[in-house]
Amino acid sequence: MKGARIENQLYRFKSPVPINQQRVVDEIGGNKSGRFVMISLRSPRSTLLIDDQDRIIVHGCKKQEIAHLAAKEVLLRLGEDESGMTFELGPAVASFDFGCSVKLEGVPDLFPDATIDTELDCLRIDDTRHEVKLLLFRNGRGIATEARHEKLVTMAAKRWMQRLSDENLLS
Repeated sequence: MKGARIENQLYRFKSPVPINQQRVVDEIGGNKSGRFVMISLRSPRSTLLIDDQDRIIVHGCKKQEIAHLAAKEVLLRLGEDESGMTFELGPAVASFDFGCSVKLEGVPDLFPDATIDTELDCLRIDDTRHEVKLLLFRNGRGIATEARHEKLVTMAAKRWMQRLSDENLLS
């Protein structure tokens, strides 16, 4: 198994000044939906959500520096100063591949932290050791949600690959 790959990382920036959501809609083309205003940027390519607590949530960037540029652009286009903006790293979505198939049916009997999701035809694993939720499909490919770091996903995937291999549930 190769290491995990981050597919999407969520970044949250707290504006140093209050953000008027209606100004975002009127002046820079945001779309209001409930308590959020959504903006899609072409460069840097990203989707931003501005909530009613003056947070700018950036999706679609793999690097913090790029996400910061996207959040900064919104504030600058509104004529606001971005100095003092604070940053918080949110959860990531990552993918991995065992390189072999998985026999799903035997897993929940052996491991109570794994359940079969019949709708997606995969295992749902709540890995509390690595603080990540895994979706593991029959073809050996997996998706990790609520991950804090790529290395934690790799460690969780390798641990589960070993556990499943020990029980002859891989082929």
